[in-house]
Amino acid sequence: MASSPSDSVAEAEHHIGHLLDSALHAKDKAKAKTKRLLSVQTDASSDAEGNIFSDAAFDPARVLQNSSPKRKRSTRQAIQDGFKSIKYLTTHPRRVMRSKATHIAAEKLGNRHPGLTIDQGQELLDAYDALAQAVSSDLSDLDTSAVTSELDEAHDRVHKLEHQRESLQTAWILSRHVSRVKVVRPISRPERSQFRDGGRFKWERYLGYMALYYTRDFTTGYIDDFRSPPFDLEDLARIIERIAITSAPWQSFFVNLRHVYMWKSPRRTAKWLALFCVLWYTQHLVGYLYFYIIYSTLRNRFRAQSVQTLRESVSRAFDREARVQAWGELIQRHGQRDWLEPFLDEIGPIIQLQLGDLADFLEILVNFHRWERSNLTLATLFFFSCCLLVTLCADMAFCIKLVWLIFGGGFFLTYPIATNYPKYRLLLSHFRWVFWDIPTHAELAVLRLQEKAAAWEEKGLREFELRDDDRANDDHSESPQQGLTPEDEYSFQVYDNVEGRARLVISRTSLTVCSTGGLQQDRSWLFSSLSEMRKLDSIDIHSSSTLENLRHLHTRSAEALQFFFLNGSGTDLTILLHPVDRDRVFNLVLAWSGLRWQCLQMERHNTTACERSNLDRAIKRAFH
Repeated sequence: MASSPSDSVAEAEHHIGHLLDSALHAKDKAKAKTKRLLSVQTDASSDAEGNIFSDAAFDPARVLQNSSPKRKRSTRQAIQDGFKSIKYLTTHPRRVMRSKATHIAAEKLGNRHPGLTIDQGQELLDAYDALAQAVSSDLSDLDTSAVTSELDEAHDRVHKLEHQRESLQTAWILSRHVSRVKVVRPISRPERSQFRDGGRFKWERYLGYMALYYTRDFTTGYIDDFRSPPFDLEDLARIIERIAITSAPWQSFFVNLRHVYMWKSPRRTAKWLALFCVLWYTQHLVGYLYFYIIYSTLRNRFRAQSVQTLRESVSRAFDREARVQAWGELIQRHGQRDWLEPFLDEIGPIIQLQLGDLADFLEILVNFHRWERSNLTLATLFFFSCCLLVTLCADMAFCIKLVWLIFGGGFFLTYPIATNYPKYRLLLSHFRWVFWDIPTHAELAVLRLQEKAAAWEEKGLREFELRDDDRANDDHSESPQQGLTPEDEYSFQVYDNVEGRARLVISRTSLTVCSTGGLQQDRSWLFSSLSEMRKLDSIDIHSSSTLENLRHLHTRSAEALQFFFLNGSGTDLTILLHPVDRDRVFNLVLAWSGLRWQCLQMERHNTTACERSNLDRAIKRAFH
């Protein structure tokens, strides 16, 4: 029985990953061996008891020595896997290069994370469990001295592991982020002669230096040195990684906040909704914010949550079904070389969707300000005039209360629906309500195209002027002027997966696929039956074996255009045609159909466990 394409892809990815891992492991092993040979004396002296370099905080190189263990295999199995990997290297060289680029990028980013592995976190949790068990031991059944000794050992182990974690973190920070230090010197008393500029005395500078002098005990360390080097990408990368690592509690906080407004736990969300209603009615929302800051800080001091937080983090890192709440948990779960793909598969669609909506909203603002649709701009200005009238006539407390009401309604009502049902997100957007029906650039382009077509029709012109591109020795398309008929029809040479070589005829009311040999019956669709049009790129063509074979059979320069029709209107239509003709057909159908079109994002391939990742598809799309 032949294996499915998804199984072959998965097998290929397995051997590619094995080949890359073997090469990287051999490289790391050789590098570590070279380091040991070059620094034998240093390592021996640093391991001596009582040497200050036995503490990892004074020897940052120890942070980089903790590598993930590699699965042991027999020599025969290693040789067999090596031959299979070399086979896939020769048969799939481009796929190997894409996978190598992905693994290297993920490893470079993953190495920037502090060297606290999941095993070290689990070891600390085991130490705390042993301490809790020793504390809860029954003194009546055991020897008191034995219990005391066990308790002391558990305390010492916890203290040692916590000290080790602090040392590793200190070593990593100093090794990665600290490359320049300056001694803090007290400011000397300024002399009045330093501030004379000819006959004028600079009082403003003198008073400023005097203020620094009298507050030198606690202000000197906060005076920066502006003699900084020029912009550097490496320095910028370090700043970004500091933000990504330090914001781990905030990442967890925002994930929990998202769970609240998405009603993941209805009981918990209902409690927060009731609290919001009470605070909104009593106008103490800002006061509650200050109270929560004080309460959470004091609770963290007297009721430490670090152990419980670490336990939950380790649990999420082990649990493949649980959603990680920080970058470090993702690296611990998938490893330093394989975390990038699942990260982009999970967070990439959300970011892409939000950025697309942001781009649409910015285009709407531009078109609103340009009066592209005057009646809609006037309607929005009327709304802002009403808001101005409310702020002038009502008191400030009422205005603030109204703003908080809108915010609470969005957080507990519209945002949850928009997040769980993304297709309705624009319908529930408060910002879209204000600028309702003002078009984006894409929607405005479609409207202008239809207006131009209507203007041509009103003037009684019998030709739709299309710029004639220079396509020397190209017999894959007919010129629009040649295809013009008394009925205002335009003909284009296309390749259909049903009829092969055919002609696509577009009239004022319909589109028709005509067989060149006359063997097949012509297929026609009215514009009123159209549902959707898609421009397919080369990657989408590769995913369809029929289109790929048709493309290889006729012309490699052809591009695909796909039509979807309403139910009962016949089968969908996918054709290959010249790139210039594809744009002409697309725009002509938009203009002559007279329908209201909605511009959507392309629906890329969703992946499963056995298919290629979205990141690999993106890299392949970039290579093409």
